[in-house]
Amino acid sequence: MTIEAGSHLQSESTGTEIIQVGILVRDVEETARKLEKLIGIGPFEIFEPDYRDLTLHGKTGRFKVKIGLAKAGPIQVELAQPLYGETIYEEYAERKGYGLHHLGIRTDNMERSVKEMEARGFRVIQSGNRPGTKWAYLDTEEKTGVIFELLEKKQPA
Repeated sequence: MTIEAGSHLQSESTGTEIIQVGILVRDVEETARKLEKLIGIGPFEIFEPDYRDLTLHGKTGRFKVKIGLAKAGPIQVELAQPLYGETIYEEYAERKGYGLHHLGIRTDNMERSVKEMEARGFRVIQSGNRPGTKWAYLDTEEKTGVIFELLEKKQPA
């Protein structure tokens, strides 16, 4: 996938910027402890986000996820543990099991980036937001081998 100059998915100096590695887990706390102890990634902030405007395959979504976030150099590591409701996480776990789930791409404008990716033939398979963050997973797995997530993060004013 070539990202053209002027894209909202492109950083001025580096092209498309991957800012997150997402890992699907059965237990966020246990995985966070292991990553901190065995690999040195952490500490993790673990919480259950109050997501809003959830969608799943184009329809209103209703689900809850526990996540753990930590920095590993410039990359954020996200641990995701589904708690209830239908999500792409369960669909993925049934197909491939737990482990690496997605790569997060920084965007400055979610709506424009979604339109750009739709024009490239990709559609949003799950999305939502919480204060300061909008996110949208794309159906990129078949063509690229991995799920990509668009992430728009706003700094508090």
